Amino acid sequence: MNYLLLAIRHCVSKYRWSILGSLVCSLMVGVLWGANIGVVYPFAEVIFKGQSLHEWADSETINCNQKIAESQAEIANLDQQIAGANDDSKINKLKASRDFAETELEGWKSKLANVEKSQPYIDTYAPESPFNTLLALVAFLLIGTVLKGIFLSLSMMLVARATQLTTLDLKQQLFRKLLDVRLGKTQISTGDSTSRMNGDVGSIGGALEILFGKTVREPIKMISCLVGAACINWRLLILSLLVAPVAAFVLYRLARTIKSLNHSSIMINARITGFFIQIMHGYYVVKAYGTERYEEERFEAKSHQAYWEQVKIRFYNSLVRVNNEVLGLGMVCLSLIAGGYLVLNQETQIWGIPLADKPMELGAILTFYALLVGCTDPLRKLGDVFGSIQAGVASAELVYPLLQMEMPIEDPKTPVPIDSVGRNIALKQVDFSYIEDTPVLRKLDLNIAKGESVAIVGPNGCGKSTIINLLMRFYDPDSGSVTLGGTDLREFAQHELRSRIALVTQSTVLFNESITENIRYGRMDATDKEVMEAAKLAYVDQFVQTHMSNGYKTMCGDRGANLSGGQRQRISIARALLRNPDIIIMDEATSQIDLESERLIHESLKNCIVGRTAILITHRASTLKLASRIIVMNHGQIEATGTHEELIKTSKTYRRLYVEDGESSTAKPAKKSAA
Repeated sequence: MNYLLLAIRHCVSKYRWSILGSLVCSLMVGVLWGANIGVVYPFAEVIFKGQSLHEWADSETINCNQKIAESQAEIANLDQQIAGANDDSKINKLKASRDFAETELEGWKSKLANVEKSQPYIDTYAPESPFNTLLALVAFLLIGTVLKGIFLSLSMMLVARATQLTTLDLKQQLFRKLLDVRLGKTQISTGDSTSRMNGDVGSIGGALEILFGKTVREPIKMISCLVGAACINWRLLILSLLVAPVAAFVLYRLARTIKSLNHSSIMINARITGFFIQIMHGYYVVKAYGTERYEEERFEAKSHQAYWEQVKIRFYNSLVRVNNEVLGLGMVCLSLIAGGYLVLNQETQIWGIPLADKPMELGAILTFYALLVGCTDPLRKLGDVFGSIQAGVASAELVYPLLQMEMPIEDPKTPVPIDSVGRNIALKQVDFSYIEDTPVLRKLDLNIAKGESVAIVGPNGCGKSTIINLLMRFYDPDSGSVTLGGTDLREFAQHELRSRIALVTQSTVLFNESITENIRYGRMDATDKEVMEAAKLAYVDQFVQTHMSNGYKTMCGDRGANLSGGQRQRISIARALLRNPDIIIMDEATSQIDLESERLIHESLKNCIVGRTAILITHRASTLKLASRIIVMNHGQIEATGTHEELIKTSKTYRRLYVEDGESSTAKPAKKSAA
């Protein structure tokens, strides 16, 4: 609940006027709810007796004065009996009777005072005839119901505004957090991220809407009824509420169970979401290997887990509703028994316990019952929303720890301006591992001069891509340092550092936008002319003009599904060229480009890397020709450096990767990928 309180605090502090307006409207709904039910009394005491309010007031005044006189006479008689009695036990009984008579006298005096207070208003505004009085009461009911509906609508709209804006704020905060918190070694899966963003934030919003809506409005309605019932007979009301502590204890136990089940359900649904995303990304692999039935069975098993969790949640939610309805019915039953006894026997006490100031009238007891019945509707509705609140509590316990998570990769408080340092790159005694006790880089030393073109080759898992991750500061080294111009990368602002680097990866990432917008992603403020120039340099223009009916406005599709692998990579290279970086990194950037396209792109890459630092991770001999130095890596360390001709002679790893059929002088790449 502590985490949900953070969402409540945010909602109240930022949208206080909407919340305050909804509270006022809810208060009016509760007052009108109780007032409409209270109309039972004039119907029973006035209309059904064929009287007008004027006649009722006159008869009540006469009746009260008569009862006051009778009570005073009874008290005087009891005083005489007490004075003449000698037995202590008899005196005590007489004194008790006198106390009851005094209480009854005060009750009649109180009623007479209320009638006298209302007399001026009745004389001024009340209709003269019984039928006109009936019409006035009916009009009061209709107007009260319409007003209640208006205030209810306003309350719901104001609550919806505040809670939906709070949900929007949470989504924006979570989105910003997820853009940063997944750097480094943080283990947050795509399924968990999607579940937090879509399901859990929505559950928090739903819980807030219920908390500021029904959870405020329904108790106000219930309080309005209880206040009305207390005004009629507060002692009888206390008797009716004796079942409340038991119901509250049961509700507390159910709350803990429902919260635990909701938490479990959220985690299961997150796994289902992650599984579904995984299968959609690997759709053609599933089809190619004919594993549809296998994946269907896995999905069915996960879905059944979620099904049983939901069944259990619904079961316990139903128990909450049963508990509340039993509470409401228990209140009514206790009051029916006790109130019925008092009215039928014209008594004011049961077993010596005083329950009324004076014998209750039929109209008063009927109104009392109606008000108690009026309490049961809010109780029933509160039972319906209890599960949603617990779901919100469980969701908040997953969302807010994520929002409060420390950034794995943080900017320094006073970043060094990147323009103030050189562009030479150095890795000094760098150790790094993705999994503890499984090192990827071991005491690695590497220097790359400004403007140098370096190719990095090696078998899978040797640490090539890890070097790129460290240079981009997607990760920080476990020990050692990565520097630019002699300054540790951790001293720069991340955004400023990455703005000077262009990265082209083997797994090209395109968004479901136009070709133009995907290229412009390299520099968002680029003009259309600059985008076209980059597209021509990367030979994107060539296939756009010949194969795309909508030209550069053609949508790339989800993850670039509407384009071939080579087309996607050319767009990615155009994006990097548009960035005009100081450092360009190519991670198997030409792996999916045909030989003709590769030939054309290499000409543009020659111009692209001039005056820039270029790091090329590749297994293609044609790309290696762009490098002035080749670095061979193995087992997380640099095994050898040199030119192609030197490495063919000196490095076994290089020969194994790039020489086939025993040809020691050929640079044709083997099928083993160095990526």
